[in-house]
Amino acid sequence: MKVKEGTGRTRREMLVFLVGQLILVALYFSPRIFKHGITGSLMIEILVDWTIMILSCLPAWWLHFHTWRGLSMRKRIALHIVTIFIYYILLFSLYRGYYTFIEQPYASLKQILINIGPNFSPYALIFSLLHIDLFFYEREQQQKKEKLLMELAYQSELNSLKAQIQPHFLFNTLSSISASVPSEQEHTRVLIAQLADTFRYVLRSSQQESVPLYQELDFLETYLFLEKARFGSRLDFTISVSEEIRSVRIPAMLLQPLVENAVKHGIEPAVEGGCITISCQLMGRKMHFSITNTGYPYSGTVDQMLQGEGVGLSNTAKRLENQFGEKINVAVDGSGAVTVSFYIPIN
Repeated sequence: MKVKEGTGRTRREMLVFLVGQLILVALYFSPRIFKHGITGSLMIEILVDWTIMILSCLPAWWLHFHTWRGLSMRKRIALHIVTIFIYYILLFSLYRGYYTFIEQPYASLKQILINIGPNFSPYALIFSLLHIDLFFYEREQQQKKEKLLMELAYQSELNSLKAQIQPHFLFNTLSSISASVPSEQEHTRVLIAQLADTFRYVLRSSQQESVPLYQELDFLETYLFLEKARFGSRLDFTISVSEEIRSVRIPAMLLQPLVENAVKHGIEPAVEGGCITISCQLMGRKMHFSITNTGYPYSGTVDQMLQGEGVGLSNTAKRLENQFGEKINVAVDGSGAVTVSFYIPIN
């Protein structure tokens, strides 16, 4: 998806770049076209000027829109001060080489300096077009993300409404079951109470856009305790969190699909089980999350995992990309242990 999007963006930029250059060259020659018409020699001049303008602007285009396309506008303007002189040096060199090739005299250094302003105009015009196009492209992408987020929010709301159909019946039933369990089976009572807590959290969080990190981690701890009751000594887990971010709000149920994946693919198929490690740490102005599972070694590639049929990893990746512009990272070490990590900026 990202490769296709990047290719489409490059094609669009190249189209604006080439057509813009052609229009500028055509406007420059328009007085001669109207006066003498289109001749063979004039067409050669137009093609030569078009080619030289493209080659002169190409390094600046690559630096601004590919190598350092993430620069702020202030830094980009400063970069233009440098690249405009690179453009002019290339322009002068190419024209001089061409006129030497056709054995025609070229402008003197004095004439070049006098015409520096007019020769800068095509650069300013073409890059103004490219920046305007980039503005509208990014606006289109933002609108698409907002539309996708609205669709996800609608689906979440719909799922929430479905989950609210007689939820108290479920809780009351669990309470009745817990009350009917003999007192000597206290462990079973605790498990039922924890199960009820997980349902309450899922229901409550589905009605909120974000929750404090500590609530999400408390839910995950309860969830893993329930799984530990199923797997026994085959499942160990640790949760590590920086104290300064415990109250920072994150999207509800963001981590649970990744932890569920770790249990399903790492612990469940492993005869001897394994360990799940959840880490939430402050790194600069971002929170760093990582979920590592040992157990059953993963033998495929990272691309195969990201493109697999499971929805937990792909849905989390979409949420991070659309809401924060962050990418999810997956790493597999030599023993087959899988680590899923990502960043979330702190507002």
